[in-house]
Amino acid sequence: MAGSISTLGVGSGLQLQSILDQLRAVDQKVIDRKSDKITGLNTQLNEFTVVNNKLITLKSSALTLSLSGTYLSRTITSSDDSAISATVVEGTAVKASTLVVSNLAKQSLWTSSSGFASEDASIASADATFTVQLGNTVPATEMSLAVTSGTTLSQLVDNINNATDNPGITASIVNDGLDPANPYKLVLQSNGTGEDNRISILQQLPDAPLAEDSSQTAANSLDAQFTVDGVAYQRQKNTIDDVIAGVSFTLKSTATATLTVASDTDGLNANIKSLITAYNDVVQEVSTKSAYDSKTKEFGILAGTTLRDLPSELEGLMTSGNKADSTGTIKNLFDLGMAFNRDGSITIDDSVLSAAISADPDEIKSFFLGDSAKGITGFADKVNDRLRTMTGNKGAVAGEKTAGQSRIDDLKTQISEDNSRLDKKYAELTKQFVALDQFMSQMSNMSSFLTGQFNSLSQGWSGTGSSSS
Repeated sequence: MAGSISTLGVGSGLQLQSILDQLRAVDQKVIDRKSDKITGLNTQLNEFTVVNNKLITLKSSALTLSLSGTYLSRTITSSDDSAISATVVEGTAVKASTLVVSNLAKQSLWTSSSGFASEDASIASADATFTVQLGNTVPATEMSLAVTSGTTLSQLVDNINNATDNPGITASIVNDGLDPANPYKLVLQSNGTGEDNRISILQQLPDAPLAEDSSQTAANSLDAQFTVDGVAYQRQKNTIDDVIAGVSFTLKSTATATLTVASDTDGLNANIKSLITAYNDVVQEVSTKSAYDSKTKEFGILAGTTLRDLPSELEGLMTSGNKADSTGTIKNLFDLGMAFNRDGSITIDDSVLSAAISADPDEIKSFFLGDSAKGITGFADKVNDRLRTMTGNKGAVAGEKTAGQSRIDDLKTQISEDNSRLDKKYAELTKQFVALDQFMSQMSNMSSFLTGQFNSLSQGWSGTGSSSS
């Protein structure tokens, strides 16, 4: 501490340093109170940020409900998902379609007519040529292999799979176990499905002829065949996205199933509830931090700010309505089951909300989106626009934060100036106390000197009297 001298008071015998410290401690309390104010203001600034973040969450919920895409979300269900599964994109027309699947798209399959004793058995007793065609394209997509005498079954498989002109065929070896002495057979399978991937053997190997799977002869198409609402279709693959607009479906078995496209009512329900939840979060936060605490006998940190009025302003927003719904079915959130509680929070009756979404989806959409053609602002836009102002650079929260920071800066300046004044004051007092200490020391020394002189004189006078007698 400025003005502290360890020997101060030695000369006088007085507790001068203690007196200085106590005097400064009294003056310091004024500065400490200002420091306490800064601590409180910093806590308040943090609370402003908390409230602002909750307002932004509420704004985000309102923004979601103000986007037309929110009401274009769709779901699709299949009456037999094991037979047909499907996906749907936003904005797809709400409807049901009946699919009857008569044939699935298949991969072309050929198997050697006779088996071999092992994978290393020879499949060529003499040099030969093996030629395969894939599909019926013009010019044909062919693969031609020169097979030398002694080529084994496994070597032929490798040669087919590694051929540079392989058009999309995979060769493999299977052990069907039908002939224990010769269980290994060569299998060719197209990589893709449909007639465009049908395998044709143009030139067989004499010692290893292949035959097409009996269910895939020319009379049996490799294409998927099905009807949608009575209209017949044929496709090369089992996943189809060019028949029902906005819908992609996958055929899994020959069966009949109904695909139903519907509005995503669950998603809309969740979005509306998110708005209510976000509102309650803001209101509860502000109300709690503004209320009087009977235990501490103090008001909350927001009580002295303009933010204490937020719940009332937000309540006004949530109870506002519009007339965008031409039927007048949905005019405000009360028509969706909203109710206010005594603490200012909101609840929403799920049964009322769900029933409204199912019965009046277009009316709900109009309520939240409004009608730009008629110049009617939607409820969601009203909330979003007002909250944009609240949370913006010129909004109530930003204004409180700016004012709070200015008060903090002013107090810091005052504290700095007060400390400088105290340092100067007690530096001067210390000098004065040092002078007082020195003066008291001199007085003490003079007193001791005079006392000694007086004692000497007294003793001298006493000695003189004794000698005379």
